Amino acid sequence: MAAEAGRTPIGRIATVSLWSRLYGFGSIYAKTIRDSRMAFLIVAGLLGGIMLSACAAFGKAYSDPASRADMARLAADLPAIIKGLAANPVNVGTIGGFVSWKYGPVFLVVAAIWSIVALSGTLASEARKGSLDMVAATPFGKRRIALEKLAAHVTAMVGAMTFLAIVTYLGGKAFATLPGDEIPLQAAVGYALLVGLIGLVSGSVAWALAPFVGRASAAGVAGALLLGGYVVSGYQASVPALQPLANLTWFHWTAGHLPLAGQYDWLSLVPLVPITVVLYAVGVEAFNRRDLGVTSAIPMPSMPGALLGTRGPIRRSFGDRLPLAIAWGLGLAIFAAMIGGSSRSFADELANSPDTFKLVAAVFPKFDITSAGGFLQLMYAYIGFIVAGLGASTLVAGWASDEEARRLELLLATPLGRGRWAITGGLGVLAAIAVMTGLAVAGIAIGVLIAGGDVVTPVLGGLTLGLWAAAVAGIGIAVGGLWRTSIAAEVAALVVIATFLIDFLGPALKAPDWFNQLAMTSHLGQPLVGIWDPVGVAACLVVAFGGLILGGVGMRRRDIV
Repeated sequence: MAAEAGRTPIGRIATVSLWSRLYGFGSIYAKTIRDSRMAFLIVAGLLGGIMLSACAAFGKAYSDPASRADMARLAADLPAIIKGLAANPVNVGTIGGFVSWKYGPVFLVVAAIWSIVALSGTLASEARKGSLDMVAATPFGKRRIALEKLAAHVTAMVGAMTFLAIVTYLGGKAFATLPGDEIPLQAAVGYALLVGLIGLVSGSVAWALAPFVGRASAAGVAGALLLGGYVVSGYQASVPALQPLANLTWFHWTAGHLPLAGQYDWLSLVPLVPITVVLYAVGVEAFNRRDLGVTSAIPMPSMPGALLGTRGPIRRSFGDRLPLAIAWGLGLAIFAAMIGGSSRSFADELANSPDTFKLVAAVFPKFDITSAGGFLQLMYAYIGFIVAGLGASTLVAGWASDEEARRLELLLATPLGRGRWAITGGLGVLAAIAVMTGLAVAGIAIGVLIAGGDVVTPVLGGLTLGLWAAAVAGIGIAVGGLWRTSIAAEVAALVVIATFLIDFLGPALKAPDWFNQLAMTSHLGQPLVGIWDPVGVAACLVVAFGGLILGGVGMRRRDIV
């Protein structure tokens, strides 16, 4: 009997292992889990790192009852306009209460942004690129594709929140110095549940909108609801006119659920579940019923034609990046105006409370926190560097999309060389960063003018946001040119997050000086109060323009993907 070599016997069915169905290429769910592993590690590590460092910092800085009493008094004496920037100060004399008050919003926003970015793009961006066409042609069906991708994100969120709960519980045990510092397991789980549900309900908005308006618009609307809801909920006490809007936000509904501070309101979490499920169902059905990649744009004012022309690669790159730069710049400007404008209320409150003034002066001895510039340096610069850096990474993603979306092949059919494309496109990114920085600086100026005081010093100091963002862009462009553009934005974002963790963890854990010096932002001084570090400024410029040159050289030496 003869048999043909290489032919699979009739009736034999290829089997897929259980592990491949859960992680790998055995199912759509497994592949989505695999593709999101880096985002999961970043978010889980970021949340866990912040929790551990916050617990450690409080346990070491406030190790006796007297210092705890001073902290509680400071939290109680803050004016309402400042309290709107943080969570409700409850039981701040313990580790859990302090972390919930000072860093609670950070956990909520990080989880929500991750969910918004993931769920706005997991279907919409792949449909736009055409990568779902082959998958949708299989017997799976579009509804199953959507459900498996959605289930993968929910699984990743559950995993990250489980890690957060474990770290929270262990952090309370490890760094407890006084009775009541230990965080019960129930409190750790309750807080992780709150963070996870806020993240999922915020992402569900983007998931429901993405099939209709596309990834960018869906993420923009969901992000606006997230930040707007947080601001409205925080300031409704000091601005009564915001009360009706605050009643519509999930931040307001869950304001009484502070498990780390020993205050529970489990019923406030219940409405989040049906809202999330309904919006998920809307997104699944919309994806199932609509044609792949077909969306309707949200009407927006168009950019002036002179800015979007095709007279050279720099103008084209700048025009493509400009709307995103304006969006990031407006966010930085609004936040700066709010912080700067509230500095007068903070100064008046300190003037009426000499004991609180002495405490604040002891905690922040390096500059005058009662001035608008000093208050901005304390409350704005740290967050501003993070936002500006992440904004730069998204602009790098736009630059890299030419190669990822195969537009670069058409561009190189012209007299434009690969090295020139990388450098001129990078110059367009830097020009967009300049616009973003200009808007942020305008917001700083408005805030200082509202509060009164020296305007020039904070405005000049705000330029360091652009220097740092340009350095981040330079790193991303260098990576894209030397290796591949598909990882350029991710590496740039990782640099921003690593810098944030070094800045945050170093002082809290009393790390060696060499470790703290690894963060480039630590070399910029305190520019909003006029204290500059020329070495850091020079380093940012070298990294920014050096990255452009390396990117251009790298593109000339490798094939395009």
